[in-house]
Amino acid sequence: MNALAGRVARSFARGMKTYDGAALAQRQIAARLFAAYRGAAAGHRPARVLEAGYGSGHLTRHLLELRPRRLWLNDLAAPELPGVAAEYLPGDVAEVALPEAVDLAASASTIQWVADPARVLGRLCQAVAPGGWLAISGFAPGHFPELRALGSRAAAPSYLAGAGMAALLPAGWRVRGAGEWRVRLHFPGALEVLRHLRATGVNGCAGQFRSPGALRDFMARYEARHGGAGGVALTYVASWLVAERRA
Repeated sequence: MNALAGRVARSFARGMKTYDGAALAQRQIAARLFAAYRGAAAGHRPARVLEAGYGSGHLTRHLLELRPRRLWLNDLAAPELPGVAAEYLPGDVAEVALPEAVDLAASASTIQWVADPARVLGRLCQAVAPGGWLAISGFAPGHFPELRALGSRAAAPSYLAGAGMAALLPAGWRVRGAGEWRVRLHFPGALEVLRHLRATGVNGCAGQFRSPGALRDFMARYEARHGGAGGVALTYVASWLVAERRA
């Protein structure tokens, strides 16, 4: 496991107890990704399914609706999911041995954390049999605009737009859908935003505030710029791609 993967694993391990309840946006994104795949691949019945970065199972729960005969689940940090019979593949998706000839490879809100997204997407594509499908989401360069507007360094290493992910597809693939989704959450104040980020582990690569004064200044500026009658906003900008491998 490389240094980045190890850092991300430790961050998500710290937030695992709080992640599932706090990951409201990730839950919505997983549902949208599954719906996009089902809309593009109407009638597709995958018998062999691989999911990379299953986390607490937001996308996994949808994939189980497909009733695959075999299900492989890969992740850096998450433990086995209660009640989910699968072949678990712990480790870095860029390095771990993946199954061959799957009918569907899927991943939600994960690829932004890898150092080499082209390698990871290529490996997932290679695992798919001809006639199979890929459904993947990450986060786009405009992710967390409220934080970016205040100069925050909270960022994952590999933000890609939907078109950017599509450009990484190897030959022999057909894009069936790609784009971005915006999910806006609201919180009572900036402190709750920071607690949300910590609870979901998504600030694993962010810089730390150097003093209590710097923290207070950041929260005051956040609330002044992004606050309103409904509290303060935090916007997730998700990117997504659904593609089919030509038979």
